[in-house]
Amino acid sequence: MGVGPREFRGAAVCAWLALASLGAVASGAASASKAQEDAIRRVVASYEQAIETKDITLFRSVKPNLSAEEERRLRKAFGSTRSHEVVITIEAIDCTESTCVARLTRRDTLDGSIVSSFPQALRFGQGAAGWVIEEIGR
Repeated sequence: MGVGPREFRGAAVCAWLALASLGAVASGAASASKAQEDAIRRVVASYEQAIETKDITLFRSVKPNLSAEEERRLRKAFGSTRSHEVVITIEAIDCTESTCVARLTRRDTLDGSIVSSFPQALRFGQGAAGWVIEEIGR
């Protein structure tokens, strides 16, 4: 049983409309992803600045769930050096509607000597105040 010209045109129009709808949805998602990516990049820049300036308040603003133990380790690390430079390269940002994961390469220079270069993963959540770091891992 074959498909006649009229049925074929109808099916083609339906397929075209479905693809056009998906394109509209995808373009809407792409602009949302761009907005998410821009916001994540701003939080990462603040995270980098908080480490370099040894600013616990700024650090807490990008990671509000900072535990007492994390803060203690952070203060100890901040107090053990005169200078701390951080270079963060964002390798990838993967987002869903309410969470993002940024995979980074981070290079730390302490007191003028490169100490380490390592991968890092930051998991972000979106709260009332915007995007924040929920978890720092490797």
